[in-house]
Amino acid sequence: MDELREERIARNNATFRDANEHIGAAAGAYGIDSPIPFICECADARCSAIVRLTLEQYEEVRADSRHFLNVPGHQDGAEGAAEIVEERDGYVIVEKLGRAGDIVDALDERSPQDRGQIFKA
Repeated sequence: MDELREERIARNNATFRDANEHIGAAAGAYGIDSPIPFICECADARCSAIVRLTLEQYEEVRADSRHFLNVPGHQDGAEGAAEIVEERDGYVIVEKLGRAGDIVDALDERSPQDRGQIFKA
């Protein structure tokens, strides 16, 4: 895969992750403990698939800056820039690899010690 394509995929994933950060923060501020609609963080910029997770489940994904939430099958759009690391009920966790992994690592606004922390008000 060429570097430009890997970078586009990584930046798209990071955009979806940023949106989910805002969703999680709002849910945390309101003390919502039921499943919340998070956006699939796949490589398809047109994707609008939703996965309902608790804040704790989403934080399990966010514990690693290279991990992303995908609807099953959507990981194929990463064209080798990601691999499934865990399959869950209704979603998969994928890890970005190579250059894409380095880019999403650098774009993660959370500090390493904040990763995996539950959203709080």
